[in-house]
Amino acid sequence: MFALLPLAMTQLYTESAKATAKIESAQHLEELRRQGVLGLDRSVKIRATPWRAGTEVPAGAKVVHLIRHGQGFHNLLGDLYRDFGVKVDSTGKESASPYTRPEIEDPPLTAIGREQAKALRSTTAELEVELVVTSPLARAAQTAHLAFPHLKGKVKWIGHEDVVETSGKNRCDKRRDLDEISDDFPYVDWSLVPEKDRWTADARETARSVSDRAHNFLLWLRTRAETRVAVATHSAWLFTLLNTAVTCDPPDLASWFMTGELRSLILEYEEN
Repeated sequence: MFALLPLAMTQLYTESAKATAKIESAQHLEELRRQGVLGLDRSVKIRATPWRAGTEVPAGAKVVHLIRHGQGFHNLLGDLYRDFGVKVDSTGKESASPYTRPEIEDPPLTAIGREQAKALRSTTAELEVELVVTSPLARAAQTAHLAFPHLKGKVKWIGHEDVVETSGKNRCDKRRDLDEISDDFPYVDWSLVPEKDRWTADARETARSVSDRAHNFLLWLRTRAETRVAVATHSAWLFTLLNTAVTCDPPDLASWFMTGELRSLILEYEEN
């Protein structure tokens, strides 16, 4: 996962954050395997390949810049728990997990998280993005806000429910009321986000549900006129998307995202 990162970004990660990424990647891969969603067959197949400046984009394909939000306070708390020897499961199995604490409901970015988002600006300024899509959770919307300041008022910004993090149990994935979110980010069109949050305290969303809405989101993107799209979202959503809803070539594209990481892909659609 670290091989895909530019050197400047790696300097914003502590050893604890790197260790957490390896642990959570393994936990989520095992969960996808346990729930039987690896290798799903779909009526529309989507292939993901790397995009770089100057890469020819096939007709009908999309260039999608996927961004995991910068470090949130829940990420910091998870790192601290592990530093003190506490085993943390991020998949919603453990009631004692720091991610279930009520104090971290819809947490914002830490100071490091804000720096990670700002560090993307030199890259995002060159991407010619035509549409910015964000999860309604604060950490993702803040990351988009800080990474694309030059696009506010110039391109469409859309909040999309289908790119929200795996929902349920973990309080960090419970969002605030929609009117609060709208007040913080008034330039974003939130009409695709329902008033009622999908989050529940007693059940974790299934991997199949996350995979299906991730795939549905890419089908929605296919209908849009824009070719170059940025998406600010979350680690488990990205991992599920790239390991169950698309075929990545090379396979490293499907590895776990670090906080504040951006990966640029070409998505090609094929009727099965």
